[in-house]
Amino acid sequence: MATVETDIQRENRARIVAYFESGCAAKGDRYYDDDGFLDRPGYLGVEVEHFLMRARDEEPLFYEPHDGMPGVRDVLEHLSAYYPDVTRNAAGDILGLANESGNVTIEPAAQLEISIAPMARVRDIARAYNDFRGYVGEFLAPYGCAVACQGYRPKTKALDMPLIPKQRYAYMDRYFHELGTHGERMMRGSASTQVSIDYFSESDAVRKFRVGAALAPILAFICDNAPVFEGEKNDVPLARMALWRDVDPHRCGVIPGTFGRGFGFEAVADYLLHNSPIFVTRAKAAHPDDARVEEVRWVGDELAMDAYGDAPLATEDIEHLISMFWTDIRLKKFVEIRPADCMPDVGVLGYAALVKGIFYSPANLTAIEDAIGVQGDSWPLSDSSVEVAISKIRQHGKNAAVYGHYVYEWVEFLFNMANASLEEEEAVYLLPLRAHALEGVPFD
Repeated sequence: MATVETDIQRENRARIVAYFESGCAAKGDRYYDDDGFLDRPGYLGVEVEHFLMRARDEEPLFYEPHDGMPGVRDVLEHLSAYYPDVTRNAAGDILGLANESGNVTIEPAAQLEISIAPMARVRDIARAYNDFRGYVGEFLAPYGCAVACQGYRPKTKALDMPLIPKQRYAYMDRYFHELGTHGERMMRGSASTQVSIDYFSESDAVRKFRVGAALAPILAFICDNAPVFEGEKNDVPLARMALWRDVDPHRCGVIPGTFGRGFGFEAVADYLLHNSPIFVTRAKAAHPDDARVEEVRWVGDELAMDAYGDAPLATEDIEHLISMFWTDIRLKKFVEIRPADCMPDVGVLGYAALVKGIFYSPANLTAIEDAIGVQGDSWPLSDSSVEVAISKIRQHGKNAAVYGHYVYEWVEFLFNMANASLEEEEAVYLLPLRAHALEGVPFD
């Protein structure tokens, strides 16, 4: 029996759509000039997660100090001198830091993340990232500790890692444990590089979202960097991406209908509302002052449309709801491209340049669509096409045939396009990543 949608549920869908609409940097298509180049800067947001370890034996740093090593909380205390906007929990533990160049946070098992503020030039991203790494390095070096830039933990099995003292991660861990998937390992064992890009209209957002979703397995191959998986040597590509496929099929992978006609802001809003947020971050509207309500409230399998059906969504509710979904490409007030592993600095900066060269060029987006076989708004792909591509790449690597072309041909195609569309000072960032993807050259 169909349920009747309430006024609040309709309003919440409209609020999510309005949230996405607020991300449009400019209405219409005049953000580009007549030659297809950006008429105003397109910004890149870069996020990188890192593992901290003892250099001599790759033993991990936990949140708390142990075995003569500092804790990640000590690293955060050191960083607070450089990122003075500090967020603490009720117990006084640092959970996040910020300055004008970005935010520093910790992931579930004490992975250290830098989220660099949106910047238009790769050289400015490089400066912010190198500053962060320098501050971390100056603290770790006297302890014989270092940063590990890999997509999966270099030594320790994920489930041997404790979680940091944050209630949201306890709820997520409970949810994944009950689901019986690899979500618990994902939280503790993985580290990524994410690049976010602007969109200027709904049609521009949809176009970039679809191209990103289709290219996700190829971008993951380009940035593949997981030589160890669960403590064992790993030679199979896309280890971290494959792990994500066994986290939760309702909130990972490809949003259903991504390549179908009519996909847009409302379709994404419906996708979010018809799945569970796992927990919510507000009291029920009927009891707003209930002192028993904690910072977050478990809702389990309850759909978001019902969990938030008691009151209109606030912006922070929408942002929490979005954060509980980990699709390859995520829509916020920007398009977040998520498939890449954590890499050393040359990989991170090369990837930022690659994304800029691809996604901020309408001509390059058209060339990619043509190579896939897109006709107007008709895509020849389905939701399962990406899963097939992942499977093929894991079996055959760069010799896998994906969307009618070999992966190595796709890689050359993407790098050539990006190189041609970037200024020379930015194109040079592509070189180490290209050599890594095509020739297997290790990162320096």
